[in-house]
Amino acid sequence: MVYNHFKQILQNYHENRLSHAFLIETNDQDKCLKDLKKIIKEIICEKKYQENCTDCNLCHLIDTEQLPSFDMIRLEGQNIKKEQILGLKQKFSTMPIFSKYNIYIVLNSEKFNSSSANAILKFLEEPEDGILGFFITNNKENMIDTIKSRCQIISAFYEDITKDINMELIALQYLKHIHENKELSVSINREFFHDYDFKKEQYQLLFQAVFNIYHDLYLISLNQNIFSEKYDILKFILKNTSNYFVKQMNFVRQLEEELSYNVNINLLLDRFVLETRS
Repeated sequence: MVYNHFKQILQNYHENRLSHAFLIETNDQDKCLKDLKKIIKEIICEKKYQENCTDCNLCHLIDTEQLPSFDMIRLEGQNIKKEQILGLKQKFSTMPIFSKYNIYIVLNSEKFNSSSANAILKFLEEPEDGILGFFITNNKENMIDTIKSRCQIISAFYEDITKDINMELIALQYLKHIHENKELSVSINREFFHDYDFKKEQYQLLFQAVFNIYHDLYLISLNQNIFSEKYDILKFILKNTSNYFVKQMNFVRQLEEELSYNVNINLLLDRFVLETRS
């Protein structure tokens, strides 16, 4: 139940010497946020914290980011905006009601501009009781010094368990899974990706592999490429015309471009399933 990267936070909390602000450098902000939420649950729990406990609703409110005393600040465009910080100050102008602390998390915290950085400094220079801040960044050296110098710095680096996987094989199995199952797209994607912990970069590699598969099948449909045994599981797709594969390749390229922006991955996958079946 102890999350190795954040042992120091819990130890300081139990020793009554918790810092008011932490800067967390990580190579995976999604995993870091997931672990950090677990630590926050333990800190604000009024009883002895246990995972999957149903005695109160605090854990669910944190997971869904609906707890009034918990605030998430994410990028709006290219930077963190001053207005976001002013909204945070207004929200935390009173003591917390449902938990021990008012807690805020800033993702991509190296993206403060001068006005938003000046706005957040009041929390850091004049810390109030009952407020905890967590700044998450991929590179602490890119942080504004006035913020970095006022935080306790923690490292949280994760092993990439997906780096050695065969993305082409996964893409083949994904296409087969889509065509063989008639459930709603959200059910298909949830079932297929349940055992994978993909980040955006892995989804980009997945769609690159899908594009290459469609390109090969396009050439096969034109009798310009020799059929490979690896496509045995997709033989039923070859009943489609070459125009189908061209359409799919164009659509995949569109999705790859969208992945370079801040898109909802689940909605994008659902669109892919719907388009692939049409």
